[in-house]
Amino acid sequence: MTKITKFALTQEMVEQFYREGYFYAPGFLTIETVEAINSEHAEFANRKGTGSWQSQNIINLEQAKPTFPHTVDFLTDPGVVAILEQLLGDKVRIWMGMYAVVEPHGNGLEWHQDNQYTHILGHMLNGFIALDPISQDNAGLWIAPGSHRLGRQPNLNPEGGHKRAAEPENGMPCKPMAPGDAVFFHRETLHHSKRNHTDKPRRAYAFQAAAANCRYAATGKLLEDRMLLSGYRR
Repeated sequence: MTKITKFALTQEMVEQFYREGYFYAPGFLTIETVEAINSEHAEFANRKGTGSWQSQNIINLEQAKPTFPHTVDFLTDPGVVAILEQLLGDKVRIWMGMYAVVEPHGNGLEWHQDNQYTHILGHMLNGFIALDPISQDNAGLWIAPGSHRLGRQPNLNPEGGHKRAAEPENGMPCKPMAPGDAVFFHRETLHHSKRNHTDKPRRAYAFQAAAANCRYAATGKLLEDRMLLSGYRR
């Protein structure tokens, strides 16, 4: 079986995640895994869109497995799951996986927090993985260190669609990323991406995972409608 990740999480990275709201994970996925994920999303990546960010989403892993076997294998890989459990300090549930594309000369997303969508209490993360070389030339990621400690921010797009937060004063571009490199950030860390100035789509994979003790803010209920990754039978 092809190795999916050779990445080793350190205690310093864990501490930075909680202190700064993010950390870099170079070489998180092997290049073979990157190529396999891209191959099964190729039609979506190359279709003409609306000129902005678009995604192909996975929530139910069992339903997605026949169509996206390599993607589900990565999300449920024991090595990947062990890293997520070490980082969040608990068993983890998959919230969503997104094959995210910014088409040629298209626009990314405005400043936002993932927790501006469904409000969840507890620690969750977003793993943003480059599936192409990614820099500020092709809608590279921006983050605002420490913004997760400000709590959930109001949505400035009340008319619907994507959420938007006020632009932070300390927003900064992420380092250039090679295919397989990742940035992990907290669900309440402010982030956004700018324009893809190239003639090729910018491909990335963004997935969200939750500590098993997370709860919906609106009801107080555990996220039991989301699959526990440690219990997934490959």
